[in-house]
Amino acid sequence: MEIIRVDKHNYHKFDDMVFYRANERYKNNDEQVKAQDFTTHYKALEIPTFYVFAAQLDDEFVGYIFLNYLPKIGSTNGRGWLFVDDLWVNPHYRRKGIAHMLMAKADTISKELNTVGLRLYVNTDNPGGIVFYEMCGYEQKFGTSMLMQKGW
Repeated sequence: MEIIRVDKHNYHKFDDMVFYRANERYKNNDEQVKAQDFTTHYKALEIPTFYVFAAQLDDEFVGYIFLNYLPKIGSTNGRGWLFVDDLWVNPHYRRKGIAHMLMAKADTISKELNTVGLRLYVNTDNPGGIVFYEMCGYEQKFGTSMLMQKGW
């Protein structure tokens, strides 16, 4: 098992994993053959403050983490926070330490960037996720908070 950064050279494996997450099955031959234009995905992967890492086992991606660095100015002297935006592991590979390996990669990137620390949101109806993040050293801050979004 190794944790590798997703880029345009291995994005096709990442796309296969995302397809599996969305459909709970692997692509069939017809779906694999379709030529896809990943140009917009490649551009996103080139954003210097955006990181995507995948857990690779036997040339297959089985989990991933999205990280976003948000610099701050003022009281933190320009140091910002690294946000864990998404973490997922294929259900067939859970409870094997993969999520811990991905979170350890987040710790490494955060330290390399000299951030204030790491932040994430977890659904309150995800007690397993809450326990996992607590085991990784995270703690609830600011009492209660609510994630709000605006879509287009």
